[in-house]
Amino acid sequence: MRKLALLLAAALVVSAPLAATMTTDSYAAAKAKKAAAKKAAPAPKDTGPQPPFQQVFNAVNDLGGQFATYRHDPNAPAGGKGAPASKGKKK
Repeated sequence: MRKLALLLAAALVVSAPLAATMTTDSYAAAKAKKAAAKKAAPAPKDTGPQPPFQQVFNAVNDLGGQFATYRHDPNAPAGGKGAPASKGKKK
């Protein structure tokens, strides 16, 4: 029983400073996170009720857009790579 008591006392001696340090670190991290949250842009507001699984659909759609190899640019000028050649006079 003495060995168990000594082991428990040793564990408390080691863990007490660690626990005190961890609470200070987590408090500092929470304070920094709170300050960063104030500077961040406000979250977009919901426009109303959404169909079921709309958030899942949006997440999968965003993921697909990130993995896509071709992105359509509606503002791209005509005559880019792969566009048909013009049939006008050459100077």
